[in-house]
Amino acid sequence: MTETRTLLLDLGEKAVRTRGYAGFSYADLARDAGIRKASIHHHFPTKADLALALIERFAAMLADALAAVEASAPTGGRALEGAIDLYRDALGDGETMCMCAAMSADAALLEIRTTDALNAANKAIARWFERILSKGKEDGSIAGVDEPETSALAVLAQLQGAQLLARASGSIEVFDRAVATLRDRITS
Repeated sequence: MTETRTLLLDLGEKAVRTRGYAGFSYADLARDAGIRKASIHHHFPTKADLALALIERFAAMLADALAAVEASAPTGGRALEGAIDLYRDALGDGETMCMCAAMSADAALLEIRTTDALNAANKAIARWFERILSKGKEDGSIAGVDEPETSALAVLAQLQGAQLLARASGSIEVFDRAVATLRDRITS
């Protein structure tokens, strides 16, 4: 990957995570990167191409981060706690959120190939939560797990929804209050 392409992905990710997909243009990226708009089109012919690359890169990075959480967690509960912390950390100072939540908020504006990649990323994250919830049910470290598959979707929705609320209010404390019931389920 070229240095310019990486810079554009970094700036695009920051823009989506702070302003949403609709909240920035190639003119904004060109200004922030210190390049001409035409140079962006060399790397990403359309904004849809950029959006797809952003989702694919973020999904891979999040998968790696969740794998690291799982590898270091002795119980399902500790892994769930680590994942909650990842989502909290994604808020930064309360003005950003994870790429999947930000893109989901603007899904109606995305091309089908990007929504397909977004849905695939969310499904992969939900499968990770399902595995962690199953482990937590088995080792007794997460309370209230009847059906891990259904619970996994609820956990993902709670975390992404908590990010949306926190971003709208600009307050990390809102995230903490919104996920308190989830943290309360962790017994060890």
